[in-house]
This record gives sequence, structure tokens and C-alpha cells, in this order.
Amino acid sequence: MTKASIVIVEAEFRLDEIAAALKLLPEDVLSKFRDPRITSWFAEIWGERLFGYKKHTSSNHPGSDGAMSLGDIGRFDISVRCFNTNGIKFQKSKFIGSGRHTTPDDLLESLESVERYVVVDLRQFPLLRFYPIDSKLLLRLFRQGKLTGSGITSKRFDSWIDESFSTTTRRISLGRETGALG
Repeated sequence: MTKASIVIVEAEFRLDEIAAALKLLPEDVLSKFRDPRITSWFAEIWGERLFGYKKHTSSNHPGSDGAMSLGDIGRFDISVRCFNTNGIKFQKSKFIGSGRHTTPDDLLESLESVERYVVVDLRQFPLLRFYPIDSKLLLRLFRQGKLTGSGITSKRFDSWIDESFSTTTRRISLGRETGALG
């Protein structure tokens, strides 16, 4: 099978600058920004700047975090997911968290509701890796039984990327002025 192409975008922040701006110790910044529940809010903004989509004004938008207008073709919905050493889940946020559960149908509907996932790897924060992944490839994993409501471990995600994609890495500076990649 031919490998799909993917451009992994890397951006690195200066930990000391974040700590100074937030009046925190660097170790506190590391602890908090490696937590996907916290960093996902920022990742939606960073993804918007990197990939040129518009994030939804409400963080409670059902099913996606942003969209691109394709004119007469319609809308291209995007979901942003952050992960660390605990792995990643692809179902809608309403199915993730303490006391919540998801069925295979919930996961399938979540995967089908967007065209692209922007996956943000927080494991080496302040270095971030952004993976723009076509949802059709995740649907294939689901149909093969390799993606469930439990998600996918970081190790399995890395293996899947290595086995399934021809990768190129682009290192960028992520600032207020960063425009869409082209």
C-alpha cells in the first residue's frame, strides 16, 4: 500500500518567556501545558493560524473546533485533539472525561463529522508537533479495529504514523503574526 504524505509542523516556545508572562515557575508551565485539557484551548488558536481555518466562536460547537469555507463546495470541518504520554481519543469532547463513556457508534459518528483532525503532540512541550490527519485514514483504523473509544496509545500513534505516512517535518516560528502554511 502506498503511504499517504503528511507534513508534521513543529513549533517551539521559549519556556522562560511563558513562565515570565504568566508569573509562574517553568516547571508549573511544563506541568500545565502538557495537559491536553488545558492546552487544547490554545491549540485551536495555533491550528487556526497554522492551517488557515477559522475556529468556531463557541468552544461548545458540536462536532468540530473550526471550519474552512470551500465556496460552492461547502464547509470543511476540523477537530483539534491534543495528546501526551497517555494517548489520544478522537470522539467528540462530550464523550471524553470522568463519568462519560462512548460507544462504537459514537466514535464512528465523531470521525465522520469532520474532514480533518489536527493532532497536537504535547509530549515534549515546549516543542509542539502538529499532525494534520485526514479523517478517512482514522475511519480506516476504526474499521480495522485498531481505533476504539479507548483511543490510541502514544506508542501506537507513533507506529501508525511511521507505517502509514511518508513524513516531512517543517519547523516554524509560532508567533502572533504566523499565517497559514502554504
